[in-house]
Amino acid sequence: MNKFYTAQEVADKLKIKKTTVYELIKRGELSSSKIGKQLRVSEDQLSLYLNGAAKNSVSAQHHDYQPESSLLKRDYLLHSSGLIISGQASPALDLLLNQLPSTPGNLPVLQSHMNTYNGLYSLYFEKVHIACAAAAPEDVRSLVPGLSLTALLFCQYPMGFYVKKGNPRNIHDFPDLTRADIIFANREKGSSRRVLLDRTLKSSGISPESISGYRNELVSDYSTAAAVAGGQADVALGESYAVRSFPELTFLPLTQETLYLIMHSENLDTPGFQAVTETISSENFRRTLALQTGYDTTHTGEIFSI
Repeated sequence: MNKFYTAQEVADKLKIKKTTVYELIKRGELSSSKIGKQLRVSEDQLSLYLNGAAKNSVSAQHHDYQPESSLLKRDYLLHSSGLIISGQASPALDLLLNQLPSTPGNLPVLQSHMNTYNGLYSLYFEKVHIACAAAAPEDVRSLVPGLSLTALLFCQYPMGFYVKKGNPRNIHDFPDLTRADIIFANREKGSSRRVLLDRTLKSSGISPESISGYRNELVSDYSTAAAVAGGQADVALGESYAVRSFPELTFLPLTQETLYLIMHSENLDTPGFQAVTETISSENFRRTLALQTGYDTTHTGEIFSI
């Protein structure tokens, strides 16, 4: 029987800190499973990580360096007993993982905590089965070229600025980020928020170096919102849902973002993948997600080829 370990139990086995275990999971080096609201690492996942680390150590000792593509394309999927879905913390993804077990034909789901860019990159190198990504179809095609892909529309939600209640700094648009009295809390490269920011700055002719705080990267909407709430920054870019946890903040909508599940088209009709599409397309899922988050689920469950 496949055992499951807590982060602390994994830390004890590897003789490392618990925080290091979470960092390995966040970077996608150690796969994990979500059981209820808790992260667990199975015995098989831990063995895969240890085997990979041992192989890397041997290669380094003999200076037998493989091409990057070979290093990335390990046999994670061949040894997986379920679906590996990449995606950062999201109420939509959390709801899917909670409802999947009650859908006929479901498989165990292992969540790999990666942002949009790294998730699509991992889909290309066959490290994940499904990438949860907020990216336009043309961006997906450029990151995952030459493959037949299917996109399942997950949900849509507003993107905008987090500012203090009453907007005391009078921040309204991207040019305001360049003001000398404004400190920005940025997201990490590869996140959809960072892609939106960098793309907008380039199209507007705004230099990133003119923005105080641009180089200070945080890894979630909650962490950037907390920076604004705590006074370490004046503004951050993220989705509206995160503001619910910070009553001292106001959300200023700027645009709308669409979240997709991206997968290889050939897998769409296989049992585990069917359970994912059936869950998301169900009226119960759409209604619950809309009520819990306020997300737009009008097109949730729509499927199209990329």
